[in-house]
Amino acid sequence: MNLSPEEEDRRRFKTFGRKKGYLRPGETLWLEETLFRYELPPTADRAALAACWRRPPARLWLEVGFGNGDCLAHLAARHPGDGFIGVEVFLEGIAALVKKVERAGCDNVRVVRGHVHPVLRDRLPEGVLDRVIINFPDPWPKARHHKRRLIQTPFLDLLATRMVPGGELTLATDWVEYADWMAEVLGAHPAFQGGAAPEPAEWVVTRFQEKGLRAGRPPRHFSFRRR
Repeated sequence: MNLSPEEEDRRRFKTFGRKKGYLRPGETLWLEETLFRYELPPTADRAALAACWRRPPARLWLEVGFGNGDCLAHLAARHPGDGFIGVEVFLEGIAALVKKVERAGCDNVRVVRGHVHPVLRDRLPEGVLDRVIINFPDPWPKARHHKRRLIQTPFLDLLATRMVPGGELTLATDWVEYADWMAEVLGAHPAFQGGAAPEPAEWVVTRFQEKGLRAGRPPRHFSFRRR
């Protein structure tokens, strides 16, 4: 049976997530008229990727699951010479990020709506990412759902091919068991070295983190380098 690339991704990587989002009609029209300026080219060609920036970025960052865009917008404003790519399944989050970068006048952000696996495979060349951020991925706490977690060996295999040697991968989670999972899976992966780390210097406390703190779940941080 022939499978589409999306179906192949689903079977191989075993990750899931809600894709539908809800915006008011006016917001939907605004986003349709605005988003094209921030979309990543649908190709893995280096020339096409370079052409989507007004000037060649000094470094290229990727944030996987940027939520409402607080962290990504903050970093993009702090590092105008770098390029930032955000991948998110929630339409509301994409709209929130675009509003933030529009207000800040940032022209160094590109956005993709969807799951990260096809973005890495089809829309990014090998060896281009200097830093990857994965903050608070869905922990899928039930044991029967662990196969749906983002941090899996096949995902790391793919991610490693898109990172430069020495590139940094930072992660955060407020679920203790998922933190142990991250430490084990990443610690065993031959392409990465690192471990538990302090809160990043440019850390942004989001509403999601505040919710976890109120529930008694402080975040745990990790930093790994691409060998």
